[in-house]
Formats: sequence, C-alpha cells, structure tokens
Amino acid sequence: MKLKTLLIAGTALAAAVAAAAIVLRKPTPRPNIVLVVIDTLRADRLSFYGYPKETAPFLSSLASQGVVFEKAYSASSWTAPGTASIFTGLYPLQHSVVMGLHAQKKLIHNHPHIRIRRIPEEVTTLPELLRRGGYRTFGFSDNANISRHLGFDQGFDILMSGSHKGGKAINRRVLDLEKQILSGGPYFLYLHYNDVHLPYKIPLDESQETGDWLADMKMMYDLEIAFVDSCLKELSTKFDWSKNTLLIVTSDHGEEQYEKEYYGHGKSLYNTVIRVPLLIFWPEKELFSMKRPTVNVSTMDILPTLASLLGLDKPKGLAGEDLKPVLEGRARSGGERYIYSHLQHKAGTSREKEQKCCILGDKKYIFVRPKDHIFFDLKLDPEEQINRYAEELQAASALAKNLFAFENSCPRFNSDYVDIQLDKEAIENLRALGYVR
Repeated sequence: MKLKTLLIAGTALAAAVAAAAIVLRKPTPRPNIVLVVIDTLRADRLSFYGYPKETAPFLSSLASQGVVFEKAYSASSWTAPGTASIFTGLYPLQHSVVMGLHAQKKLIHNHPHIRIRRIPEEVTTLPELLRRGGYRTFGFSDNANISRHLGFDQGFDILMSGSHKGGKAINRRVLDLEKQILSGGPYFLYLHYNDVHLPYKIPLDESQETGDWLADMKMMYDLEIAFVDSCLKELSTKFDWSKNTLLIVTSDHGEEQYEKEYYGHGKSLYNTVIRVPLLIFWPEKELFSMKRPTVNVSTMDILPTLASLLGLDKPKGLAGEDLKPVLEGRARSGGERYIYSHLQHKAGTSREKEQKCCILGDKKYIFVRPKDHIFFDLKLDPEEQINRYAEELQAASALAKNLFAFENSCPRFNSDYVDIQLDKEAIENLRALGYVR
C-alpha cells in the first residue's frame, strides 16, 4: 500500500510540476511584420537570383538564411495594380485598380481634375487583416500611387506617402516614429522604396562612365539597388529585425531594359517586367524547410500566406494562395497552378490597349487586345524571343481557354471611384516619374 501511495503521490507531483511549467512558460509573441516593396526591381539583378554582380549584400545575407522563391510573378507591370494585388490578394480585374495615375497621362495633361478607381471599401486589405489581428499598422511610401486616393490607406494607423524623395527620406520618416512603432505590441511596417524607378538620382563618376547610354543606365540601376539595400540594412539594425520579425521583400514590377523595344515598364507583360523577387526571412521559424521553391507563385500570395502563418482568418474569395505548404516542403494539392497578370494602359484614348497573361509551368500565353496572341516556352526560350503561338496552337489555346474562363467566373468587387484635383507640384512630380508628358 505504501508503494502504491508513493507512486500516486509521485505521479501527482509530476503532473503538478508540468502544469506549473505550462503556466510559467511565456507565450511566444507574435512576430513583427515588415513588408518591403522595392519599386521596379527585377529579380535577375540580384546575386541570389544569379546576377554575377553583388548589388544588394544585405538582402543576400537574408536570402542565405531565408526562403527565396525562384519564380514569383506580379499581377501587373506597373505600380498601382501590382501593389493593389499585393494588398488584396486579388487580380486587377477583381479589385478594379487598373487605371490609376499612370494610365491617366493624357487626362492629367489636359485637365488636372481626374476620376480614378480605388481599392473598394468592401475589400479587406493586408493592413486591415493585420490590424484586426492585433497589429499596429504603419506605412511609408515613396510612390505617389500608394496613397489614400487609391485606397491604400485602408487599415493603416499611419500612412505617409511621398513622390520619389528617396530612400533616406523614407528612413527619416520611419525613424521619426521609432518610439511609436516599437511601443505597444507587434507592428506591421510597410516600406515602399522608389529609388530604382526612373529617373535615377545617383550619378556615375567619370571613371564609371562607358559612353554607352544603355550600359550606363544599367549601371545606375544597380547603384540604386545598392542604395536601397543600405537603407534596409540601416532600419534592420535600428529595429533589430534579426529577432521576432517576419520580413518579406518583393517588388511591384520589374523593368524592361531594351530587351525588347523600350526602357521602362507598364507596356508589356514580358518576364522582365512581371517576374519579381520574393524573399521571406523569419529566423525563429524552422518550418521553412524549403529554401528555394521552384513552383510558380504570385505576389498576391503574400496576404493569404501571412494569414496562415499568423493563424488569422483570411478573407473569402481570394485569388492568392497560401504558400505555407510550399514553405514546409509539402506538394501543392491539385498539381501545377495557373498564374495570371493583367495590364491596361493608355486608357481613355484611341490608343488604349489591354494585355492578359496566363502562365502554367514553363508555358506562357499573352493576349493583346484586340487579336494578337503570343506564346512562349520559357524552358526552351527564357528570354522570350520566339513567339511559338502558331507552332503550339493547342497548348496556347488551352492556356487561353483557362484565362478567359477565370476572367468570366472569378469573383469581382464593385468599383469605388475617387475624384482627384492635382495641383501644379503634384503634376510635376508625376511628370518626373513618367506619368505625365
């Protein structure tokens, strides 16, 4: 009886100790969330995507410890629709931000009073999702499109928007609010740097100049990347992002550098303008067993992935997908995934154009309204030099059929419009960015 009593007592004591340990154990705090969008950044100009030159040593250090998605695509090839898709997990034809300031060049030139679509109020944005989950939300943008006019302020406690003032200006604004950001629980910090966007502000010295305009432009592009990288390193050191911080770095679109017919973006859906970097760094989380996923993903996947990782209820009807299974090394259910992209430009003019893109694996179809068809085999032709639409009509038609079926069946939200009266300074800022001629 005594032995039995001792065993019972010992078991009870062990249970009590275990219960006490559970009570005393501090719950793991939710990580701070930092989302960085580096405007106009091509994936292939970063060393961790194969570029022979080191343009971003700080980002490379994060990439060596985090997750780098090999094939990430933007939902459009210019800022307003591409970033709205990041914020909403929806394609442009769903959230309706397809015109913005870029597509209103002629209208702004003729009259400063314009009417544009904004992110609908009924759509739950990423800042709204996180604020409902207990986060304080701060945004700092250096692109005029990321503003309250287009609905990007939804869910932000504070959103400061400028127009191509530079990375140092962004950092100053962030550091001015350092105490507020760091006090009172987890924060969401959105940073939109515009330095890599034309016009470049870092000049070449005489020893760097080659006399070749395109070579010099590419060199300045790389210098701007390095500058933004240094700005991010400064904030990471100041805010200690190496601890309890989930950092995501991506871009709204890339930049065509005369691989085709022009230098810039917002005119096509080639990979030079829709393939973007996507890096996730979360040092405390060991579930990320897959370090270099090769599946096609979209920047729209950021919202549902964050909701899943943080245990938040994601909005219904999203086109973006939860990438947590990919991060854990699990196969995606349903097999290969279709990725779409959309571009509408020169809206409201006789030269208005619309382009739609569908990607499945290494196959890519582009429809240019009214009747142009382009098809690439990205495995055989990664530079997209040969249109194989006629030779591979069956494969192209299958992608086209899927694209138009999705367009006809996907959930859409009612467009919200906003009237904007631009002053002289605002018009000059837009002209500097190439939004007004």
